[in-house]
Amino acid sequence: MPALTVERLLASIGFGSRKESRALVRMGLVELQGRLVEDPFEELPARPEFITVNGEEIPTVEKLYVMLYKPVDVECSHNARDHRSVFELVPDRFTAMGIQTVGRLDADSTGLLLMSNQGDFIHKVESPKKGLLKKYKVTLARPFTEEQRAELLSGVMLKDERRPVDAKEIVADEGSVTISIGEGLYHQVRRMFAAVGNHVETLERESIGPVVLDRSLGLGGWRFLTEDEIKALS
Repeated sequence: MPALTVERLLASIGFGSRKESRALVRMGLVELQGRLVEDPFEELPARPEFITVNGEEIPTVEKLYVMLYKPVDVECSHNARDHRSVFELVPDRFTAMGIQTVGRLDADSTGLLLMSNQGDFIHKVESPKKGLLKKYKVTLARPFTEEQRAELLSGVMLKDERRPVDAKEIVADEGSVTISIGEGLYHQVRRMFAAVGNHVETLERESIGPVVLDRSLGLGGWRFLTEDEIKALS
């Protein structure tokens, strides 16, 4: 295995090719443990926890596990058509590192969005076999009835689906409904309420499995998942 050099470290965390990483060092933009790095080929005895690039302290993690508080009018696509891309809300270097969304939220929805560059992690979280419930808080255009609750809990047929889908849990509060589902079908929650004669006006994902939206991030904010959160989802 080749020695870990400063240029290799920078390239591994999304700062471009090794040639581009060498250029950053030669422009005097890279610091390590409080000192200016002058040699891009400097060998590192161990991977440092942080490296400073252009005045910003950067964690040197290669495996990305991110929580983002998605706002409205943002698309979960690298090639957004009608709105901004959600990938504009995280550092550009994450895209270079192969980050993807774990499932999606439509442009009109807000809330918890997970992102990663680890395919196995994405597959496990997305798979219904994992049994991770996804909880959403919605406001509806019309009053929510007991008949609608019963239908959703027993299962409703959605267009183009082969089997009924059901709500696992429903809690109705004044002015809103919280619903938990086990799948992640296209516009599933909106389609489920439409199937029982109602209409979702606002939708926010509150949790995926045991991982709950960190509202302190604020709309558009992000942070790395904690080790406990990663383990709970893996």
